[in-house]
Amino acid sequence: MTEARQSILDTAIDQDPSTLKVRQTIFRSILAGMPIDEALISEVTGLGNSVVRSTVDRLVAAGIATTDAGEGVRRSVDGSEGLTVRSSRHSIVISGKELHTWCAFDVVGIPAALGLDTTGSTQCPTCGTEIELMMRGGEVVDSGAIGWWPSASGGPVIEAFCPSASIFCNRSHLEEWRVTTGAEGAPRTLMELAEAGRSTWASFTAIE
Repeated sequence: MTEARQSILDTAIDQDPSTLKVRQTIFRSILAGMPIDEALISEVTGLGNSVVRSTVDRLVAAGIATTDAGEGVRRSVDGSEGLTVRSSRHSIVISGKELHTWCAFDVVGIPAALGLDTTGSTQCPTCGTEIELMMRGGEVVDSGAIGWWPSASGGPVIEAFCPSASIFCNRSHLEEWRVTTGAEGAPRTLMELAEAGRSTWASFTAIE
């Protein structure tokens, strides 16, 4: 299987029906712009509090969820599968509502998987220029920007993958950054990132 078809989210954690149900419930809430506490996850999924808590712990350890500083069943999940209610350098606007993401790939990949119309933005790591990224029905409106897909590595997704999963103004800026940082990976067009997104978030395509 190629990098573009591997779901870095699904391979980060052992999957089972209960885990998937928790992941989908959290993602649905973050997509609506709302953190969700463990008590409500338990209520929505019908899973016991201890099951929910241990699942959230595993998601956090895998780097595919983040939580606030709350304790017990009132601990809230505020980031999920690349989406976050925390401010970041990457954002997407869905139906007039601004959401933030963990990396530039998410700005393209999530709306591609869900078939959304979005306006997104990220920053070129080389020059800091804001890059606007348009999606229509989940398809890229090509801007001439170019993406970078990091080589697979171990560790939590949010730490091992997201910091380098970037989009650049142009290929020369990408090459300048690659030489300076020694990053390992490969360039990807925005259309290739969109296709990778459809695989990465395939488990969430039925969420409205």
